Amino acid sequence: MKLRRFERIILVTIILLAAVLTGLALVTVQIGLPNPQIIYPSEDGVISGRGPVELRFQQDMERSSVEIRLSFEPDWKGVWRWIDDRTIRFFPSNTLGEGTTLSLILEQGARSRDGRILRQPFKAGLQIRPASLVILHDPLNSAELIWMDAATGENHPLTASGGRVFDFSVSPDGEKIVYSRINLRDGSDLILTKRDGTEEKVLVECGDLACLEPVWTPDGRFVAYTRYKSGLTASLMEGVGKIYVVDVISGSSNLLFDNPGLYGSLPVFSPDGSALSFYDYGEQAIRLVNLSDGSSSIIPSRVAGRGSWSPDSRTLLVADWDGEGTIPRSNLFRLDLETRLVSRFFEESFEVLDVSLPAWSPNGEWVICAVQTQSRQEGKQLWLFDRDGQPITQITNDPQMNYSSYQWSPDGKKVVFQGFNLRQSSDPPKIFIWYWEDQRIERLFENGAFPQWMP
Repeated sequence: MKLRRFERIILVTIILLAAVLTGLALVTVQIGLPNPQIIYPSEDGVISGRGPVELRFQQDMERSSVEIRLSFEPDWKGVWRWIDDRTIRFFPSNTLGEGTTLSLILEQGARSRDGRILRQPFKAGLQIRPASLVILHDPLNSAELIWMDAATGENHPLTASGGRVFDFSVSPDGEKIVYSRINLRDGSDLILTKRDGTEEKVLVECGDLACLEPVWTPDGRFVAYTRYKSGLTASLMEGVGKIYVVDVISGSSNLLFDNPGLYGSLPVFSPDGSALSFYDYGEQAIRLVNLSDGSSSIIPSRVAGRGSWSPDSRTLLVADWDGEGTIPRSNLFRLDLETRLVSRFFEESFEVLDVSLPAWSPNGEWVICAVQTQSRQEGKQLWLFDRDGQPITQITNDPQMNYSSYQWSPDGKKVVFQGFNLRQSSDPPKIFIWYWEDQRIERLFENGAFPQWMP
């Protein structure tokens, strides 16, 4: 059958278009995939020992082709999570020490959805910055946050609130700080700032309610906090609060449990981000909340306080009154979250009168506790234990001092803590640091409290 002139034109046009498209596809494939870009959280191009590391592509990617080709040299264990089809972020499961250098490697062969292929390996150098400290300066009179270099003693202010800072929390990546600032209505608001104190903004405005005890999710996206209903002084005395969670990006804040009869405080997220624990006053227990399905369970504890999660999120240490003996005393108990078995943490020969919750070392092998023994001792002293509760060494030994607020450095080589003189109430609290390598203690700062590492 002979084609008419119009039909021939249509056919030729279709053939030409197909040829052009085929040529464009071939050119696209030949050009290859442009190198991705490392997104650094700060302008100096260094990262925290706790990550994250973010890699961004110019095209939507076939995710599996990227995931199987990503690695670090030396190896860094953790989880890669896609933010969108062009952005993937690495969350480490262990902390690298300050000054560590490493390389992020993406092997050739990663493919975009439009068919482009990475034809050469991509390699980017990374460096872990030194960890610094954030300290609450002059906590009893005019509380403000200050930054401090633990190695040199250099420090400078981060806030200028007129002495109205109440408490604070540093984000896991060290890029942000959220703090509670007392307002003019006997309440407190949550304020968000960058690590250097700039770009401050109100994250949650609470009016005559007291919003306190902020804690971050491991990925730094959300902050849980306690909202006390009767203002600062009255609420803290009554202990009647509710747990809220705020999205740091959108600013939306919602109740964790929409249950009028459930009150709690002191929230803390598990290191893997799968659960949250807080103290439930109605049940006199620590309540564990599964964040994937909202289910919860309780661990009886008559001592109000946070649970202490192991770095692998498999163990929770809680304090409770020990029922044995005639003298009331607190003790630590271990909950295995896989088997749900509960056991005493300390060995039987180690006698305890009072104990504060432990701080786990980053590798999960050691814990530090503030302990008051049954000897003639006034203040709690710091002790180092292994993960099974065996005492290793007593770190401090000054009965007139009470030690608290202890925290391991991200590299696990140092512990910063607070000390208060029980015999001289006018003596302001002091900040100390203990070095694991030579068991040395140094006084870092006068008139400071609640030190936190900023990785």
